[in-house]
Amino acid sequence: MPRSTKVRGIVLTAFLGAGALAFSACTPPLPPDVLAAKAEAQIVCQSGELQVAVPEAFTGSMASVGLALGGVCPEQTVVEVPTGEPAPVELIDRAPTQSDIDAFAAASCPAGQTIVVPIFAYAVTMAYNVIGLEGVVMTPQIVAGILDGTITTWEDPLIIEANSDFDFTLLPEFALMQVEGPSGSIEAMTTWLSQQAPDAWTAGPMDTLDNAQTFPTSMDLVSEMTLMDSTISVMPVFEAFTNVLATANLPVTLDDGSELVITADDVQLYKVGSGATQITTDEATGNMFASPATGGVPVEGNFDVASSKIVLGEDQPLVGWPVNGYAHLMVCDSPDDPLPLSFAQYALRLAGQGALETFGVTPMPEPIRVQTFTPLKVTVDPDATIEAPQDPALDEQIVDEEIDQGLTPEEAESSVAP
Repeated sequence: MPRSTKVRGIVLTAFLGAGALAFSACTPPLPPDVLAAKAEAQIVCQSGELQVAVPEAFTGSMASVGLALGGVCPEQTVVEVPTGEPAPVELIDRAPTQSDIDAFAAASCPAGQTIVVPIFAYAVTMAYNVIGLEGVVMTPQIVAGILDGTITTWEDPLIIEANSDFDFTLLPEFALMQVEGPSGSIEAMTTWLSQQAPDAWTAGPMDTLDNAQTFPTSMDLVSEMTLMDSTISVMPVFEAFTNVLATANLPVTLDDGSELVITADDVQLYKVGSGATQITTDEATGNMFASPATGGVPVEGNFDVASSKIVLGEDQPLVGWPVNGYAHLMVCDSPDDPLPLSFAQYALRLAGQGALETFGVTPMPEPIRVQTFTPLKVTVDPDATIEAPQDPALDEQIVDEEIDQGLTPEEAESSVAP
């Protein structure tokens, strides 16, 4: 529904307390995500070019957000630079350590405050180069054996037992590979192994592998994998799909002890699995961190089916992809440069998350996304009139949520009418 715009902007003042989010006593309060949607109807456009440091495997992700932002703020541009170059915003494929934050502050934010928030999840699996073996089931015990070197061949009894329909004869032995440096994908996979198969994987969560051949860049790794049969690597699913590598399917253990095999090609299941994370907040700084989302079963309070637009089949359990990394932003909030914070706020609004989903990663569950408003200093004004949401998804969410609050479809539609 087109309508005029008076102000386009995410407000850059402090997040309002819970008491300030309620309407008057005569009007039932709307839930936080609807109030957030109302705030997102406004963007304060900035002018200038912002550099964002991006890991090679996620090249294009921040540019996709910048492209969406440029559609409403044409004078605000985003340029990706490689990780390692100083930039006032940095994407990291895992929760940053304190040393990561300190290094960012020293190189890119000496005069400002460093803000840390999760920005998206991404499904992780075992990617391999064997024609005709798409969708091999790999249990935690199988993955643990491949990563620690005790399973070296496709004809291992554990692999054959889990995949009776496949023919593994005469295939070369595994050649395990990784990109040098810490990896959020490896951290997510080894976290899953530590939880699901602690007897088979005793090393605990780690972000590099001890016995894998190492390559300086993702491009080098993928190039080598595509040249050799039976090469295998822990990798984001979207990266494997982009490079036409086969991907393993992984099991989820249900409450009754049974296992359900999850396929690696269902984005709905990525969304459900992304809720299986633990969120922590640094009391001193307000920075927010998300653990790898593992196990496939959402943590209570971290996932909402309706706001994620998930359609479950009859009797389908609420389980999703069991291994997900969580990327984070480190943002320099400096009084003399509003661009970094403005970009981060847009990346965490619905339009920014939609751009990231188009790129191939998983937008954060709504109950987690709205928590980022506090460290990102987003104001939610319950009295703001929504005159011009920037994308149809915003209208749709507001209508759906207001129907959930008891309004008729006609009343809900009128709340976003021009």
